[in-house]
Amino acid sequence: MNSIKYSDTTKTTSGFSLMELLVALAIVGILATVAYPSYQDSVRKANRSEAIAELQAILAAQERFFLTNRTYTTNLQELGYPEDDDLDNYDLEAATCQDDGDDEANAVILCVEVTASADTDNQRVDGDIVMNSLGRSELVEAGTNTPKKQL
Repeated sequence: MNSIKYSDTTKTTSGFSLMELLVALAIVGILATVAYPSYQDSVRKANRSEAIAELQAILAAQERFFLTNRTYTTNLQELGYPEDDDLDNYDLEAATCQDDGDDEANAVILCVEVTASADTDNQRVDGDIVMNSLGRSELVEAGTNTPKKQL
């Protein structure tokens, strides 16, 4: 009788099993779910800081304009800003302050208000930024004048 011998060699494989890949993917998904809102909040705060710096520069230019002309301007081009000087996430504009009892003619002489209106969905969550020459500096609900936070 002839006997056939079979070799008892074990095959070694390298790599990951499907289960290991699924577990790793689940962990990455959970971490991304937790980290993404925090990242979005940081982006909103950075955009807000950029807008605040720009509004402060506009108010400084308004004060220089006032010293020369004895009035503020609602036209940012008169301050040396280009016609389309909006930020990536905000639209910038200047207007007269709307205080009770002030008429429109005196308001432009006594007070100017600059606004950075959020123009992206991500920034609308944060709100608009309003500053004026009398010291108002607030974060307000987007599209309204309802204060959210003093800046």
